[in-house]
Amino acid sequence: MDLSAVIQQCEDHFFMSLKVTIRERALYYHLLRHTRLLGREQHVFGLRSLARALSVSETMAREDIRQLHDRGCISIEERSQEGHLVRVLLPSEVNGGLPMQEVAVPVDVESLDFFTGRRFVRAILEREGGSCFYCLRDVNANTCALDHVVAQVQRIDNSYRNVVAACHECNSNKQGRDGREFLRWLYRGGVLSQEEFSRRLQLIEELEGGALVPDIARWPAA
Repeated sequence: MDLSAVIQQCEDHFFMSLKVTIRERALYYHLLRHTRLLGREQHVFGLRSLARALSVSETMAREDIRQLHDRGCISIEERSQEGHLVRVLLPSEVNGGLPMQEVAVPVDVESLDFFTGRRFVRAILEREGGSCFYCLRDVNANTCALDHVVAQVQRIDNSYRNVVAACHECNSNKQGRDGREFLRWLYRGGVLSQEEFSRRLQLIEELEGGALVPDIARWPAA
């Protein structure tokens, strides 16, 4: 048993959620000390010995041990002339003893808007290798523009399959042209080599086919 973890669980959630009083906490730790810390789940405790150990009356000791039982912190297995046979429960063994773990909801990357508000600009830029998707000029999150490969005048598509990082010059020159048409314009103007032009066209195929998914786990929305 990890005592440090158990104490942290008790103080951070267990005692508060079950409304355990300060006096009851002292009793719980005393019972824990003589059971779970010694490798046993239960032990017989006499009220007189409990009262003496906690500097309270036997009446108070009886009241507190019953309150711990009612709150679900311990289980009184039986009572006898020798005392109470107590089984001590850890926070992890009590319903509500620990805060509920939030279940991560998987993100449907296909439904995300990668254009509006530049929320995923860093993820898009990393996918592009820190370069303009069209002319390969170096850009960063502050200097790049987000561009639609298939222009918005043709169809509205803000998915990762259509949004790329571009330099402002390409973004301005491209205007309403299709991405492939604009790449041909850059190639004819000598901005791209034959190899670069062919590779850019291939990347558009991969982009539209869903092969170039931005890493939104590494670069979540800003």
